[in-house]
Formats: sequence, C-alpha cells, structure tokens
Amino acid sequence: MTPAILFSHFPFGKNLDAIRAHVASHHYAGVEWNLENWRVMVPRERRRKLLERFRAASGFCSVHAPYTDWEIGHRDAEFAAASLRLLREYVDIAADLGAHHVTIHVGAFGLSPEELSWDTLLRNLTGMLEHGARRKTPVTVENLRRGLTSEPETFSALLRATGAPVTFDHGHACGSAWVQEGKGSIADLLGAIPTTILASHLYLIEREDTHCPPQEVAEMSGALTLLRNRGCDFWVLELMSQADLEQTRRVVDAYLAS
Repeated sequence: MTPAILFSHFPFGKNLDAIRAHVASHHYAGVEWNLENWRVMVPRERRRKLLERFRAASGFCSVHAPYTDWEIGHRDAEFAAASLRLLREYVDIAADLGAHHVTIHVGAFGLSPEELSWDTLLRNLTGMLEHGARRKTPVTVENLRRGLTSEPETFSALLRATGAPVTFDHGHACGSAWVQEGKGSIADLLGAIPTTILASHLYLIEREDTHCPPQEVAEMSGALTLLRNRGCDFWVLELMSQADLEQTRRVVDAYLAS
C-alpha cells in the first residue's frame, strides 16, 4: 500500500494558481482545503464558481470543515442545532467537490465539561455521519490537542458509540497533555482507536498553534508504520510554510523509500 500524499493549502493561502503549480511540480496527489479561514459563500452561483476553481487546482482533495465557532456537542441546544445545520452544508460542499472525506472537530479548544452535552454530541455526530453517508462523503473526527478527543478513553468511547472514522493528527497527539505528561505514547493513542483511520494529518508536533516539521525519519517512523498497518493510505502534510511542508515531505519520502 502506497499512501496518497497531499498537502494542506495553508502555505499558499488563497493563491489557487500557486497551489495547482505546486501539486504538479512536486508530484502531490492533491490538496486538503481547510475552510476555517476560507468560508464558502451562500449564493449558488458564487459557490459554483469557487468550487470550479478548487477542482481546477486539484481534482483529488479532502475538506476540513470550519471549527472555531461551531460545536455540535454544545450544551446550548440551539447553538448545537445551528452548528449541525451549518456543518451539514460543508458536507454538501465536500460532496459537490467529490472530496475523499470531510474532517470535523468536536469538543474543540478544550471545551469545558459544563459547556458540553455528551448526549447532544452523540446525537448530532450520528446525524453528521448519516448525512455524509447520504451524500457518499465520509465524515471523520479529528483527535485534538486538548479536550475529550485528546485522551484515549473519552475519544474511543465517542468512536465506539457512533462508529465515526478518524482523521489522526500526529502533531495534536504528540502535543497533547496525555502524551507530554507521560501517560502514554502515540502508539497507545493509535491503538485505542476502535474505528477506521481514514486519513492522517502529518507533522511532528503542534506547539502554541504552530505546526513543527520533523527533522529525522525516526521521529515519525513508528507512527507512520502503525498508520499503514491500520490501512490509512491518505496522508495530508499539514504545515504552515512551504519550507516546513517540503521538509516534512522529505522525511515522509525517506520513510517510504526505506
């Protein structure tokens, strides 16, 4: 199994010509469109034109849904319902693009227990998964650096209850308090995931919202092997600068060559 190697559009901002050129010149399989800072417009014609430009830049893609201001598990039922409604729209956008999948965050930014409703989260995440199935576009949940998806016990409970597949973020896992405080390893986190690992975000570690690249193959080889063993063949290099992107690509290519 040779994984498909993609990159997040972050290093190139909204320069679609530069993104298209980088896909071609550096032989990437495609692009992940992170729509947190690039919202898609409501008017149908303007949306159609933007999605056409996305397709021209990269036919093969994934979508990362917006996350900072939406929470489908919020205790405020009205807020959770509004978040669900809007995130379903991004599933539709991903489906219209023919995206491989769409990734969402839940319990983002270490949402406090008093702000979260477990029952609402399970109900709304199940609704998201069902909508994705109707649109033939899988919805994945990403492990985060803080909050309920950062610890294996609560994350695995959520996945068992809903059957949600996962986008495994190596940098979030490495930077999580659970790993940093020595409670367990990246291998333990991966091993605790009971559902399909459909995709991965690859970089070494997230520190203060900065994605740091690996310098040596050994820093990530164990996790990459585990991902391959779990059948994860969709690897997104999620870096913030072109230099860090290509440094990570060199490490990943060296791992695959070995």
